[in-house]
Amino acid sequence: MEEKKIKLNNRNTMLRNNIIFSGVLKAVSLCTSFLVVPVTLDYLDKEPYGLWMAISSMAFWIYTFDIGLGNGMRNYLTAAISINDYKAARAYISSAFAMLFLGAFIIGLISALLIKNLDFCQILNTSNINNSTLQTVILSALILTLIQFVAKNIGFIYVAMQKYAINDLLTVGGSVLALITIFILSKTTTGNLIYVVTTFMGIPVLVFLLGGLPLFTKYPAFRPSLKCIDIDFSKNIIMKGSGFFIIQITSCLIIFGGSNFFISHYQGPEAVTTYNIAYKFFNLLIIGYTIIIAPIWNAYTDAYVKNDWTWIRQTFSKTLFFWGLTVFAGLIMLSICNIFYLFWIGRSVTIPLSVSAAVLTFITFFNLNNCVTYLLNGLNTIRVQILTSIFCTVAYLIAIVIYGRIWGIEGIVLSMAICYAIMSLIHLYQCRLIICQKATGIWKK
Repeated sequence: MEEKKIKLNNRNTMLRNNIIFSGVLKAVSLCTSFLVVPVTLDYLDKEPYGLWMAISSMAFWIYTFDIGLGNGMRNYLTAAISINDYKAARAYISSAFAMLFLGAFIIGLISALLIKNLDFCQILNTSNINNSTLQTVILSALILTLIQFVAKNIGFIYVAMQKYAINDLLTVGGSVLALITIFILSKTTTGNLIYVVTTFMGIPVLVFLLGGLPLFTKYPAFRPSLKCIDIDFSKNIIMKGSGFFIIQITSCLIIFGGSNFFISHYQGPEAVTTYNIAYKFFNLLIIGYTIIIAPIWNAYTDAYVKNDWTWIRQTFSKTLFFWGLTVFAGLIMLSICNIFYLFWIGRSVTIPLSVSAAVLTFITFFNLNNCVTYLLNGLNTIRVQILTSIFCTVAYLIAIVIYGRIWGIEGIVLSMAICYAIMSLIHLYQCRLIICQKATGIWKK
């Protein structure tokens, strides 16, 4: 009993420390993201800066969507570490890195052949930079992105060890060093697109690789090895990872990520500006809530492996309580939003209160869905998520195609909110079944 209490205290302490340090790092990241725009824009002219934005957007999707392999690895790895099965842990790490490297190599080879035969001056609608230079810039961006595609999973190993803040430190550290470097370049060199690409994509790679040195030195049992690649473990990672990938593509990319496209397509570019101003304000609720719940994902896995249902139940109740606080904070933000907009952007853009209310409703259910799915993700129970994501995405697309033009911004945003409300309520029901250990059939897969 005493030993179990010590383990419980250790998990709570690690969770608290992760939340505190991640919160500080998220604040640094937010400041960095605001500063990097004027510094980079000052270094490059408007057109090269626009090209950089286009290139970095394409690279972002390659970097983000690793076919779910990173998330697939982190769950199995957390479970192996929780029971001190370091042989299995090394096999999962080795297998995941081998698949990621192979995937990156294939993507890189095919993309490099395409890049050499494309006219990027025409594709990107520019004449100020010759095609040969653009090909070099894009090829460099691709190579560095693919290296980071693999290297970022060093951060997932820290996450699996319940050292979530270290993963944030590596990410934020790369961003801060890149900002400092581009500031120095702006004072010592003339604007150069290849310097910008190398800085913003190369430095994060270097930081993640350096982050691997203390990890693999202190924990040699985690070092990837060709001898430790396991076909069965690879299949586990692929199967679970493909599930996460489907969820990413549907609910995350199409519903959440496609909002700007759909609003622009049906309501015009000016409507996108209106929506984004409201979204940036209320997005503070997502940032704040994510700081609290993100480290809990792998803590749930650790508790599940150790059959600590009391901790899972208590922690889940706390996350719901904090979600309730975000709803209350959101209502306060809604009551003062017009004053804030006036102070922030002046009278150049008018944001109707109905748009702000619609955005708040969407973010409220988005946070609730994150709250419940982090538990399901931590318990490796994602079958229902896959089905709800696919169903809601298809229903959303049908509704948008039929009614998107007549709905207005509010209608499109509220349709997103309804999708997340349906998903979150179904997932909440599933969480209740699991916590009460009454889940059967698909509810526990």
